[in-house]
This record gives sequence, structure tokens and C-alpha cells, in this order.
Amino acid sequence: MGTMARSRRRLFLSALCLAAGILGAGLPRAQQLGRVSSDHVIVQMPAERELLGRQLIGDLERCYAYMNRSIGGALPRQVAVTLDWTRAEAVCNRRAGHITIGMGRPEASGDKELLFHAIAREMARLGLLNLSEGAAREDTEFLFEGMIEILVHEFDHSSRSLESAWAISKLLLEMDRLGLARQRTWSDFSGGVRNHRSAAPGVTFFKTFRDLQGRERPVKFFESLKKRSLLKAMETAFKAPGDELERVWLDRVREYRIPEEILIHEARAPRLVRVEFRPADAVLRLVIEDADRDLSTVFVRDEGSGSVLQARAETENGVPFFAVSLPAGAPAGAVTIVAVDEAGNLRSWNETPVR
Repeated sequence: MGTMARSRRRLFLSALCLAAGILGAGLPRAQQLGRVSSDHVIVQMPAERELLGRQLIGDLERCYAYMNRSIGGALPRQVAVTLDWTRAEAVCNRRAGHITIGMGRPEASGDKELLFHAIAREMARLGLLNLSEGAAREDTEFLFEGMIEILVHEFDHSSRSLESAWAISKLLLEMDRLGLARQRTWSDFSGGVRNHRSAAPGVTFFKTFRDLQGRERPVKFFESLKKRSLLKAMETAFKAPGDELERVWLDRVREYRIPEEILIHEARAPRLVRVEFRPADAVLRLVIEDADRDLSTVFVRDEGSGSVLQARAETENGVPFFAVSLPAGAPAGAVTIVAVDEAGNLRSWNETPVR
């Protein structure tokens, strides 16, 4: 009996050590002090940040309930979240049911709203990974990103933020950068950046077929990914071959009319300050005021040539701006500028720069 008792005690202590290792992953040992929990969520952070965890835990418990219900009960019984000020990125460990949120970015360190959304995104990711048995890969990543974006905004009652995904998708289509072949090369399309632009194709794909076939279809798609390729899972879930699904999706995007503005938070929406044209190299420079510094994308349509281009972010003498090279030999005329931020605010302007 003594030997059996010692054996049980060793097993119990081993289990405790394993649990401690999961919860403490990513935190320096001296910081492993603060912990806040609810029925299904455990949040661990440095003790001096414990108030932040207490402010979040109620919303996170409600978020858990919504995500678990929306993803067919795919979340584990308890989700562990570690807030780590020593790293910048988020990490989702499906097998351990553990999420690490990197707090090492200036914009993340003190913003409770941004932090909540970061955790909610990874909670949605964890559920979808469980549902599909870890089927996130290069060719499916755009659909994971799209569904995560939908789930987070629907929980937050901010679905209007998703409307700008249609504008982004429409402009990508005009650039010949939208379609299953384009989005299946996730690294090339996204540049490894997870943002509103990167999620837009997946958002519009799933919104198209939820409208046509019902809200449960995306869940069936992720279930179908368990042992199938992307196209086979699509055919199983949406009852049509991939090329037909792509046609319906792109037709729906093509029909969308981009409005002059979509305002989620008007005071924080982008504002065009100045347009400059540099004739020597046909570069258009745009100075856009961005209160939250979270512009996800800026497009420019040259009305003379019909070309749609994506502007690149640059800085000169500490002043941020966007630049785009207009087509060589294009007739002088107006340009349409469309700016979208991470909250889904969209503004467009029609300008005629001096050339």
C-alpha cells in the first residue's frame, strides 16, 4: 500500500508540474504570480498587471461561451491565457488548450480593447483548429483568418466593421489578386501579416455562402478539413465544385459598390491631409491622418488608365505617408483613393493631382 500511495503522489505532483508549465509558458519565473479565472478561462500575468486580468475575465467568459457555441463545442473545457510582456506575437497551442498573447508591442501594452480582441481572435482560432484537427496550412489560412474575423466581430456586435472587407475584396479583384489560386498562396498574398486586408477574402467568401446556404455551412467546412484537401472540403460542405464556388463568390464581390465612407468610429477614421505628385518618377504621395495608426491598406485607382494599385507605407524626416507609382504614360486625370483601417473605417476621396 505504501508503494502504491507513493506512486499516486508522484503522478499527482507530475500533473501539477505539467499544468504549471502550460500556464507559465513564456513568462519569466519571477513574474508567475498573478492569476484570474472564471468557469472556462484562466488568465495569467505578472502580479502588477492582475487588475487588467480582472477587468477582462467577465467578457472573456462570455466570449468563450459564444465561440464554443458557434464552433460546435470545439473549445476545450478550459482555456489558459498567458499575457507575456517579453514577446510581441500571439501563439495558439491547440494540444495544450493554451494561448499566449504577446504584449511587447507599444500599441498593445495598455489598451484593454485591443487586448480583448487579440485574446478573442486566438480563442476563435483554437476552436477552429480543434474542429479541423489542426488543418491550418498555407492553402487554408485565408479561410481561417476570415472566419476568425467574422466570429470576433459578431460576438462584439460590431459586424458593420466587416462591410469594408467587401471593398477590399472588390479592389483586390480589380487588381487580379482575388480568387482561390491567389489566396491559397497565403504567404505571398499576406506577406505574413494578419490584418483586416488579409482576412477580407475569407470574410467575403464565408459571408457569400452563409447568405446562400445558412450559418452552419462554414462550421461544416472546417469539420470537412479534418481529412480532406481544401477543394474536397469545399465540395463536401458547400455541395459544389471549387470552380463553381469561386465563380459565385467573385460575382458577389464584383457586384459590390464601394461607398464613399463606412464609419465605425468617425473621430478615428482616416482623413486625407495632402496629395502630392512627383512627375520625375510618376510617384503619388498621400499624407493620411490616422488617429490609431492602424491603417491596414490604402488603394489608388488611376481613373485615366483604370489601374488599381496598392500604396506602400513610407516615412521621410519622421513624417509617415503612402506612396504609389502611377502607370507610365497614363493620361493625366483624377485618382480615387480608398483607405481602410483595422476597425473597418473606410473613406474614399476623388482627387485630381497636378501632374
